[in-house]
Amino acid sequence: MPDNEKREKQKVTALFVISMVLLFIIFFSIIFYIRASRPMRQAKQEAVEIAEEYANIDTVDDFYWFTRDETYFTVMGKDENDRDLAVIIPQSGNKVTVEQQDEGLTEQEARQAVLQEHENETVEKTSLGMVDDTPVWEVVTTDDNGDSEGSNYYLLQFEDGEEVNSLRDI
Repeated sequence: MPDNEKREKQKVTALFVISMVLLFIIFFSIIFYIRASRPMRQAKQEAVEIAEEYANIDTVDDFYWFTRDETYFTVMGKDENDRDLAVIIPQSGNKVTVEQQDEGLTEQEARQAVLQEHENETVEKTSLGMVDDTPVWEVVTTDDNGDSEGSNYYLLQFEDGEEVNSLRDI
């Protein structure tokens, strides 16, 4: 077999092996992503079903997963009368709280309230849940100036935006 044919065959074999390794990596990455996101999808599906039952939610706008002492799932959406509602559901499924969104802060207003007080921070995550039977926004930030390496957690009352608690550099 001439050298050119041998080299060509080696190139084809190498390309085949590389292609198979890449396909293997892509396939297992997709499987990992699907398995990792399953709890979130299941929690959202169950929370939406409860929101439909307790508050007649028929359009879902947002979903939040809030964990402090307890875990809460919040469904934001519209009911059949086109009212904007927040349905806050404890993980146990009992004592569902329904709030009208126009009677409290929006997610954007909660973010802005924190950024007004803490200008050198960037909001990473916002979620709505309950602390001591009070609806609160949790706003998680990081420092822009690099002075700290951790995250900052601010709890604002849903009703009026008053800061209930803060944890810095966690």
